[in-house]
Amino acid sequence: MGKLSFRLPRRAAGCLLCHALCPPSTGRLCSGCLHDLQQLAVRAGSVCPRCAGVSSGGVVCGQCQQKAPPFDALWTSVYYLPPVSGVLHQFKHLRDIALAEPLAALMQSLPPPWLAEQKFDWVLAMPLSRERRLFRGFNQCEELLRFLARDYGWNIAPPSSVLRRFSPPQSTLDSEARRKNVRGVFEAAGSFNKCKVLLIDDVATSGASLGELCRTLKKAGADSVFAWTLASAKVKKF
Repeated sequence: MGKLSFRLPRRAAGCLLCHALCPPSTGRLCSGCLHDLQQLAVRAGSVCPRCAGVSSGGVVCGQCQQKAPPFDALWTSVYYLPPVSGVLHQFKHLRDIALAEPLAALMQSLPPPWLAEQKFDWVLAMPLSRERRLFRGFNQCEELLRFLARDYGWNIAPPSSVLRRFSPPQSTLDSEARRKNVRGVFEAAGSFNKCKVLLIDDVATSGASLGELCRTLKKAGADSVFAWTLASAKVKKF
């Protein structure tokens, strides 16, 4: 006689933002809170498909026509404004790691228009320096990527495949200083030869870090590099 087995149904949990009960399948974000955050969605018809900067009609902007950015395409899901900015602050600076799953769910609800057409060899979270990781205790981009990769079935590039030396926080610098601050900070320690790579970042502000990382990966042999960020703080220059 075979053994009987019982599986209890998964219980509803509280939304991590408003604490209302929501099904486990929602990524701990209720439909109301997800809807509120989605009101800051970036629309493909209003941004440049290369750099995600403002562009009427969603065509390649003049800046990218004059000088192509280092990445093949950049997409950002929402604008960095309240309530998104407050949730990200709680996640990143107050170390509320439980917010990683609902924020990843927000990204999945507003994916890049090119995502379904691309097959990536590696997906890489924006690296942190050893000092920054020790100070914060975790890499917020790795936490986002963990849930995205689970649902998309991606191959995650090992964190050790790209090293980042310590430099002052980008948030304390203006646009020009940001570009100088990240120059040469990345080192590709793994092989990216002939690979198609996707980068995951939390917030794009000047785009300096993303641009420098893309250049590093292409110098290491990557054929193409795409980038997807949760939020965009403002129009970027690379």
